[in-house]
Amino acid sequence: MDSLIKLFFSILLISSLIFGEINGVEGSDKNQRMYGFRPTKLFVFGDSYADTGNIKKSLSSSWKFPYGITFPGKPAGRFSDGRVSTDFLAKFVGIKSPIPYFWKDYAGKKRLQYGMNFAYGGTGVFNTQVPLPNMTTQIDFFQNILTAGDIYSSSDFTSSVALVSVAGNDYSTFIARNRPNSEFPAFIKQVVDQTEVNLRRIHALGVKKIAVPLLQPLGCLPGITVASSFQRCNESQNALVKLHNSLLQQAVAKLNDETKQSTFITIDLYNAFLTVFKNKGANPGSTTFQSPLKPCCVGVSSEYFCGSVDEKGEKKYVICDNPKAAFFWDGSHPTEEGWRSSVDFLLKPKHISVLLILDIIKMIQNMSLWLFILCFYLVNTGFKAETQDEFDKREPYIVYMGDAAEKYIVEASENHHNLLSKVIGDESKAREIRMYSYGKNIDGFVARLLPNEVEMLSREEGVISVFKNTQRQLHTTRSWDFLGFVESKYRRSEAIESNIIVGVLDTGIYIDSPSFDDKGFGPPPAKWKGKCVTGNNLTRCNNKVIGARYYHLKRPDYNDTAADYDGHGTHITSTIAGVAVSNANLFGIANGTARGGVPSARIATYKVCWEEGCSDMDMLAAFDEAISDGVDMISISIGGASLPFFEDPIAIGSFHAMKRGILTTCSAGNNGPGLYTVSNLAPWVMTVAANSVDRKFETVVKLGNGDTATGISVNGFNPKKKMYPLTSGFLASNVTAGDYGEPSACEPGTMGEDKVMGKVVYCEVGREEAGGSSEGQDHIIKSLKGAGVIVQLLEPTDMATSTLIPGSYVLYEVGTKISDYINSTKNPQAVILKTRTTKMVAPSIASFSARGPQRISPNILKPDISAPGLNILAAYSKLATVTVHAEDTLFSIMSGTSMACPHAAAAAAYVKSFHPDWSPAAIKSALMTTATPMRTKDIEAELSYGSGQINPRRAIHPGLVYDITETSYLSFLCKEGYNSTSIGLLLGGSNETKKEYRCVDHKQGLGSDGLNYPSMHKQVGSKGTNVSETFYRTVRSVGYGPSTYVARVWAPKGVRVVVEPRVMSFVKPGEEKHFKVVIDGVMEEAMRGILSASVEWDDSRGHLVRSPILLFQAGKM
Repeated sequence: MDSLIKLFFSILLISSLIFGEINGVEGSDKNQRMYGFRPTKLFVFGDSYADTGNIKKSLSSSWKFPYGITFPGKPAGRFSDGRVSTDFLAKFVGIKSPIPYFWKDYAGKKRLQYGMNFAYGGTGVFNTQVPLPNMTTQIDFFQNILTAGDIYSSSDFTSSVALVSVAGNDYSTFIARNRPNSEFPAFIKQVVDQTEVNLRRIHALGVKKIAVPLLQPLGCLPGITVASSFQRCNESQNALVKLHNSLLQQAVAKLNDETKQSTFITIDLYNAFLTVFKNKGANPGSTTFQSPLKPCCVGVSSEYFCGSVDEKGEKKYVICDNPKAAFFWDGSHPTEEGWRSSVDFLLKPKHISVLLILDIIKMIQNMSLWLFILCFYLVNTGFKAETQDEFDKREPYIVYMGDAAEKYIVEASENHHNLLSKVIGDESKAREIRMYSYGKNIDGFVARLLPNEVEMLSREEGVISVFKNTQRQLHTTRSWDFLGFVESKYRRSEAIESNIIVGVLDTGIYIDSPSFDDKGFGPPPAKWKGKCVTGNNLTRCNNKVIGARYYHLKRPDYNDTAADYDGHGTHITSTIAGVAVSNANLFGIANGTARGGVPSARIATYKVCWEEGCSDMDMLAAFDEAISDGVDMISISIGGASLPFFEDPIAIGSFHAMKRGILTTCSAGNNGPGLYTVSNLAPWVMTVAANSVDRKFETVVKLGNGDTATGISVNGFNPKKKMYPLTSGFLASNVTAGDYGEPSACEPGTMGEDKVMGKVVYCEVGREEAGGSSEGQDHIIKSLKGAGVIVQLLEPTDMATSTLIPGSYVLYEVGTKISDYINSTKNPQAVILKTRTTKMVAPSIASFSARGPQRISPNILKPDISAPGLNILAAYSKLATVTVHAEDTLFSIMSGTSMACPHAAAAAAYVKSFHPDWSPAAIKSALMTTATPMRTKDIEAELSYGSGQINPRRAIHPGLVYDITETSYLSFLCKEGYNSTSIGLLLGGSNETKKEYRCVDHKQGLGSDGLNYPSMHKQVGSKGTNVSETFYRTVRSVGYGPSTYVARVWAPKGVRVVVEPRVMSFVKPGEEKHFKVVIDGVMEEAMRGILSASVEWDDSRGHLVRSPILLFQAGKM
């Protein structure tokens, strides 16, 4: 009966929406009010294909006649004669078109209930030729509105849809800037990668469904087809569009895999347009559009365009007789009828199940009267019995309440239950839905909540924030020698170092790895209070790995274990503290001694990452217990969407760790090289970028004609023959290839085993029509019994990837040479040689490493520092093999900021072993101010590497440190706009003490950033070129006696950097001095929005205390 009730409830919901669609928008609103449903909210991001009036009237032709002549009869800010994509999507979901963001302050609450449109014509994913908000900024506007909380609440997102429209302005900007065509594929990938970041961020803000149109055929726009008198599309441009769309579809599939549901959907605008062009209308046989590529509104000559007038006000354009007979309105945009025809195509059963909806309507019409009345009664009387399905609608939320008072630990669970019972009004239900209580250091709990309960809990006294549990992702030995940290030469005390305990939050550990052998280790330090929670494949700890816990709150009854089935956690942990293991290699490649940075340190592993990712609630539980267990350092190579600090579990957990003297080191993320991609932004964590080491992996392919082609991979296979037959995916295609994909890309199901067996296969995935993917070809060729694979890369890479069979990844132009050879002879041959290591110039920032600036605390420079993270050899889990070979299971080569993070964590632990009484901020300062500056031509400068590459040996004697206390961080949060009540809850002690905290009673930090940070950074306004900033700093002497430091400044020409005072003298260690740095100058156009400088304090005795200075002007890159 429960399932029947649920069925009819769903039918009523659908029917109310469908009848609304049939009867028009007003009818839909009425039905939604009748049944008590909140209207669907539509949030729109993009460009002129979605803009309904955001651009100021003085700036855009969309506000000039003849735009808007069909609807609403006058110019209204739409780039068409009438309605655009936003209007049709709004109608489909049964609401009025959402109000443009620009007009929000003039709209009543009734209009705001349908959502908001943030799209601006002419913009793109990145900055374009128009000075208007790009998509990242549009999402910022959205986030700011949500943060303000005066328009929308969490309950408004129970039925929410986003339209994310990208119509090609990034590519027109690319062409306008005269970039070489060879860079086009790489740029396309950058656009799609940033789009993926944007989609993930919109979803993280609470939107339930996100629609992403594929790019329309740009080669068919009138601005292009005018060259053929509007007769033919430009197929070379459309080929690039296909590449964009293929990559976008892969990104959407990846996002849906992450969310475990169809949150993201693509709208096939490309084929919709082409089909309408082909049929001259939406339906076969229609003759609506006689010349579908010809625009309705054009300028009278090439110097004029639709809407142009001369200095006398006379129009310089012409309009067709009937806009309804034209698909395009002007040189780029469809007419209202063009949009309508495209939507009609998209609503065919092949694209959306309209027939199913009609069947449901018919079912309702034939439903017996008493059953319909029963359903109506249950819906409108608020049927209370909660079925299992309804329980499953509840989602885990974290209720964060600040610092746990010492006396509160025992009472935490019951107090949380009492609060939850009070809010939901049901004591037994409160016990059922509460999943976990924090209470050792962090006050809060996890509960399965409904949106209205989230809103009520958020208003309760003592609650800082209530945020949805999300899944974050992993940011996936020669390196220590490269850092000058040669084992036989660097100073260390094994006895002191063995008292350091490093906590690692990751995928667990493979304790039987030789890197974790405890030979020679004594019992754990007396301060250790943790546990070894055993399970499958982890039946013990030892004196090296002294603690193991796991957290899987979503499935608490599951037979879990802290054993590592992924390999990531083992790799990370051994990089930090693995003991020395000789002859460490992968297939004999990169042979040497593998060791961690602090091999005598102890390890405590906290498994928080599983197949589905790393959940917020699990990480917070791990932080809570790791702090009490007695760890000295925490390493966490995990990240996700950047959120306000009180909604970010890593920021929350690391703050409480900082309060107890524990430094948390985090990875910066792998979403580079685009700007604004860095994650883990809290100033109390150390955020680490990834750089290269002086070793690269080359895999040479010898061709039958004597030529060689050098690629990159980790290929441990020695060839068994001198030569193998060579073919391509295209030549190996089978008769059904077209039904499965692109054979030239070696896609599954497109090739015949008889054409692949025993051959080396070249996969031409760099071609636009091939889809662009360069992953998984080794699996496919191996399954077809191929002898090897050569994969053409879409863009250059610095990451070496292991292959299941002999394989090499080659650059686009190298692949073209191989393809030419295959097609030049009847019997092409090749052999793939075993990978070799060669020297390279280093360090340089890895291409994938995320870049700043950041938006949460815009004037704190992130990342803080860089460390080796490219092609790192370290221990691996035997429970997660790299290939089928048994000998590869002890060590593996991996890349990512995940690998950089443990290098920095180990360096911090090394400094801690010399200075156990130093605060987390002092240790971080020592590493940042002694870092080796990067010599790079990258325009991003410190936005990519922070202060530079870590130098652990120098960091133990930094001379001066910039320290930051808990009180300073609280004042910083006040300056950032967080409210006093929430900040007070972060304090330790009694509840009365927490309530007494008021920002106005505490002195806030001075200067541009308001924090005694080791680097100096400010995001300046986008208007004007003159800059004037002041930074105030305090340093403490940590040297050996009296010392005098003199300031040395480096700044670009035209910029004045003044340090006052210029000389600081210290009588004894521990003494503090204050100084300020004043910057005045001009942001020259050549700087492209980045002013990079530095100040260095020199005592002439070997101490150089360097702070980078970076001013960033948005919109200039």
